[in-house]
Amino acid sequence: MEMKIIKGLAQESRKNSFILTAVVIGSFISIYQSVSLNVSLPGFMDIFDTDLTTVQWLMTGFTLATGIIAPLCGYLGNCFGTRKLFLWSVAGLMISSLLCAFAWDIGSLIAFRIIQGVFCGIIQPVTLTIIYQMLPEYKRSMALGLWSASSVLGPALAPTISGWLQSWNWPMIFLMMIPFGVVAWGFGWVSLEKRTEYQKSAFDGMGMIGIVFGSLTLLVLFSNLHQWGMLSGKSIICLIMGGFLLSHFIWRELRIKEPLLELRLFTNKTFVLSLATSIILISSLFTGIYFIPLYLIEIHQMTATEVGLLLLPPALSMTVATVVSSKYYERVGPRPLILIGTSFLVFATWEFSRLTVDSAPELVMLWMTFRYIGLGLSMTPTINAGMNAVPANLSGDASSLINWSRQVAGAMSVGIFTSFFYTRMAFHGKGDGFSPDVYVKGLDDVFILATILTCLSIPFSLLLNGKRVKQKEKRMGEGISKGG
Repeated sequence: MEMKIIKGLAQESRKNSFILTAVVIGSFISIYQSVSLNVSLPGFMDIFDTDLTTVQWLMTGFTLATGIIAPLCGYLGNCFGTRKLFLWSVAGLMISSLLCAFAWDIGSLIAFRIIQGVFCGIIQPVTLTIIYQMLPEYKRSMALGLWSASSVLGPALAPTISGWLQSWNWPMIFLMMIPFGVVAWGFGWVSLEKRTEYQKSAFDGMGMIGIVFGSLTLLVLFSNLHQWGMLSGKSIICLIMGGFLLSHFIWRELRIKEPLLELRLFTNKTFVLSLATSIILISSLFTGIYFIPLYLIEIHQMTATEVGLLLLPPALSMTVATVVSSKYYERVGPRPLILIGTSFLVFATWEFSRLTVDSAPELVMLWMTFRYIGLGLSMTPTINAGMNAVPANLSGDASSLINWSRQVAGAMSVGIFTSFFYTRMAFHGKGDGFSPDVYVKGLDDVFILATILTCLSIPFSLLLNGKRVKQKEKRMGEGISKGG
């Protein structure tokens, strides 16, 4: 009898390890491909003999695809099952990566990148759903920490690796992730549960039109905000259209019997506070990822590879901080970790508001390390607190909402902060032109605004529940089902 129990426990442990391996590798390859071209875009101008405006669609098209598909992942999981959705999306990512490697011109590469973006947009929310649907509760905190750490390793490694691969053999940027995809698919195939109790909800066509085109309109707006201007006709039209479509989507989803996305999750206080904090943190993350490399390249004349190497230690420190936060989450709960992490983040972001043209790159690396430690300590417990407050039957909808909000928040923060940056440069440059001093003053103003934004996460984190989620909130999902 004891041997059977021991054998059963060993099998369960092995199965959990296989699931975790599939989730972590799947998350890593999707994030890696998301940022793999960030520093490589100018190189494709020479490779395909085209201009920067065209090449930028390698990132813009990808971002639009991931942003559009993210809110639909909960519905897709309910229809087809989490296992099938994971396996299909990983297989699709491998096939689309292969197509990108054999692209014959810039147009075909853009098209294949958009397809790649669809599958990357599915993998992130579906892997988060798997953690909360298929792993035991005592494993979830560490699993989420490793999931978050794998998401951080992508931005840490991609700039350096892709920059080198482009100078050697650019198709390898896409081909090198295929073996990892095979491993993730294999572990997922043998370990993910073949569940049959998922609900094939009625398809809400009008809801899909609202969320897809509403997201698309806003993402296009934020991607072009710095070029169009905040008060331009294009910006105002996109804002009105996007706002109307999303408002109609919300109104509709709260009234129909089988919604495309369960928005009644917003009645869960802990989930809402977690989502608000997560949006602020991701906005702060994107501010550093976008503007600090620009500072190093424009002011210190560093190459993309040199920037990648300089920022590698800070990114790795975020990975370590993420694992540490997941380890202590069960002991102290989300609140202390988020407060400590936010304090690191606020302090380092404020220090970036004091940059000058003479600031040493080593000092930039130091403050980026502080920022990444803060993000690593705070991001995982923030997501964990929200997902733990949601019952398993709604984890797919919750992960879709989280990832959709993060996509929109990332695009919005880059668009708004970039527009603000150029506005402040124009203000500081009156009479002097756009000198390095003016450039840095504009960046300083951006990080002052980012510091204020980051401080807003503190009151939200103070309101988060302690280590144990209130059972009243957890049972909220028992009264919310796809059947009404």
